[in-house]
Amino acid sequence: MVRIRIHGILKEECGVEVIDIEGTYLNEIMSKLPKEVKNVLMKYSKYLIVLVNGRRVYDLESIQLLPNDYVDLMIPVGGG
Repeated sequence: MVRIRIHGILKEECGVEVIDIEGTYLNEIMSKLPKEVKNVLMKYSKYLIVLVNGRRVYDLESIQLLPNDYVDLMIPVGGG
């Protein structure tokens, strides 16, 4: 089971913080997300940052996941 953690505005708009999904590859996991979550991710796709176990990834298709891995979804936040 892979744990998806959703942060910041994505979490607020999705209405969910954590989702556990079965799968082997990152693109497979992402395709299994609920439709509401996918819609929010598409809205912010230009800014989306994906981390697997704390490391940023860019190619979702080639990333193989192990049970108990964490995937964090976020967008950059600025402030001052």
